[in-house]
Amino acid sequence: MATIPTEAPALSPTVAAIYAAYEAANEPRDGRSISVSTLTEECERKLFYDFRWASPHESIPGRTLRIFETGNIEEERWITNLRAIGCEVWDRDDNGKQIMVEACGGHVRGYLDSEILGLPESPKKIHVGEIKSHNAKSFAKLLKDGVQKSKPAHYGQIQTYMCRRGRDRGIYLAVNKDTDELYAERVKLDIEFVIRLLARAQRIIDADTPPAKLHEDPSHKMAFACGWCKHRAVCHEHAPPRVNCRTCLYSTPEEGGSWSCARFSKPLSADEQAAGCPAHLTIPGLVAGEQIDCSEADETVTYRMYDGSVWIDGAGEQNAAA
Repeated sequence: MATIPTEAPALSPTVAAIYAAYEAANEPRDGRSISVSTLTEECERKLFYDFRWASPHESIPGRTLRIFETGNIEEERWITNLRAIGCEVWDRDDNGKQIMVEACGGHVRGYLDSEILGLPESPKKIHVGEIKSHNAKSFAKLLKDGVQKSKPAHYGQIQTYMCRRGRDRGIYLAVNKDTDELYAERVKLDIEFVIRLLARAQRIIDADTPPAKLHEDPSHKMAFACGWCKHRAVCHEHAPPRVNCRTCLYSTPEEGGSWSCARFSKPLSADEQAAGCPAHLTIPGLVAGEQIDCSEADETVTYRMYDGSVWIDGAGEQNAAA
């Protein structure tokens, strides 16, 4: 029989094993589009890096993955609660899949939590339902300020979903995870807000160079978001971007959420985009250096890097140092 320790470890083997199981089951993958949930992100450069797959995949801790799962469970509870009070709730399309919306030629995508008919506040109006869970501090701020001020990302989501679904009303449904207190706030469509939001997203999709940095100095007290941004190494620390089709200057986003390669005059599947190819030429704005030469015949571009070294990028070169 195993000896029971007299002092509990900081993290028990059982808990560690459960977290590890979540991590093992989580397959890192790139988002094929700009998520509706990120449209109000303050830093446009971050959205550009996300869209272009500029940084390595994040390793998400098991505890965080379990928090994501808890959010999904709360969505199911809300839907059950709504049906229990007589509402009709749709959370799947005719094919049994979560309802998806698209914008900007398919390069902005998101998935609705629900559409609801029969709410006591407005029984005859179909509402887009956005369901979220909060800790006590976040919930208190929501009660005080409402969703638009306290959770602008969530507000951007519900506004975009309403617009793309042709609805003029939504309802934001939230739960305090610490007390199980519920909150509901009806939201009216602000079409001008959504137009501005999607125009910004289109600008990022069309960009061939990263937007300006939100903060030049990531250690500044006002740049706290840079501290946990997964793109900090590429953005501030001269790290090279990931090699894939989206960081290549030959690639172009096309209608329908697709991508094409000008070098080989072909459409690119998601797997091809992730793999890249030997002819990869890095988007110049992602290189931590200044272009000093190029060769059309060799398909190379030469840079003087931030540290004074010379780097040759292009076909037949494996990030060669001159």
